[in-house]
Amino acid sequence: MLEIVDVDARDEGALREWYDVWRAGQPHRPPEIMPSWESARVPLATPREDYDVGLIGVREAGRLVGAGLLNLPMADNPTVAYSEVVTHADHRRRGVGTALVTELERRARAAGRERLLGEVFVPAGQETGTTGDMRFAEARGYAVANREGMKALRLAEAEHLWPALEAEVDEALGDYRVVTWRDVCPPEHLESFAAALSTVMGLIPQGELDLDDRAWTAEGIRTYEQHRLEVGLVTIETAAVEPDGTVVGLTGVRTHAADPRVARIGVTMVLPEHRGHRLGLATKLASHRALRAQVPGCELVVTSNAEVNTHMNVINERMGYQQLETLVEYHKRL
Repeated sequence: MLEIVDVDARDEGALREWYDVWRAGQPHRPPEIMPSWESARVPLATPREDYDVGLIGVREAGRLVGAGLLNLPMADNPTVAYSEVVTHADHRRRGVGTALVTELERRARAAGRERLLGEVFVPAGQETGTTGDMRFAEARGYAVANREGMKALRLAEAEHLWPALEAEVDEALGDYRVVTWRDVCPPEHLESFAAALSTVMGLIPQGELDLDDRAWTAEGIRTYEQHRLEVGLVTIETAAVEPDGTVVGLTGVRTHAADPRVARIGVTMVLPEHRGHRLGLATKLASHRALRAQVPGCELVVTSNAEVNTHMNVINERMGYQQLETLVEYHKRL
């Protein structure tokens, strides 16, 4: 008999049990890019104002065998919910995943959400095939909305590639400048940084995801910065700015102080009217240099980009990124 249970993220024992099942249900994923317990524990247990995150599990004979997550954005996209469904590798094909999906869909409907999004990770070399996880999603009415390449760069091994790229940046930069800060945006850039962030979803290829931009304000940025500090995140933001200091491009990267070995790129973007000056490459290179200098324990940087985003994929490859898996994003209208 399968039993759906709520998981109290404030109970460290319950959270660890959930996390262990979540990890054990994804043996096909590269272990080096999976969030460690040390980096996931506090963020999962700390509420946010802009997202309502709930954890659920499936028990069989008292043992947790499935891990689910429902994320309701509260500051944008009010008709959408994000989900994760993971079954312990030793308990598949027993209805655990179906029970999780059914419950997550029920809760999303009850919260007034009209569409549920989920992710499937496909190992390298299987990009053109259909995996069991993909068949599972499609059998339950989910359709492919977007595909992204999950890539990673080993800082020590790739650093030798960067001087030639930095020379390209120097030739193309013109009157633009690149500025980098850690954790807290300087006051002189705050308003334009918020304005730039408010355009991100409309500028990146997102296939059929159809997600709206979030309207960031200076106050919202400060609240988010405080949350990141509270949960132990180390954030390095790099911006391309006009001579007057207006932010026109950016790259954000973050890691966790408790386990800084892996950093993750949040977003890289350049406003359309400022493209053609290598600003995306400039901010990405500067962010990686800052990681090397300020977070010496960081070894790996992970990013993802839509397969159709040819320009950014070329930048990543030239910097030393290598693809490890494919992220297939699914959605279903409830």
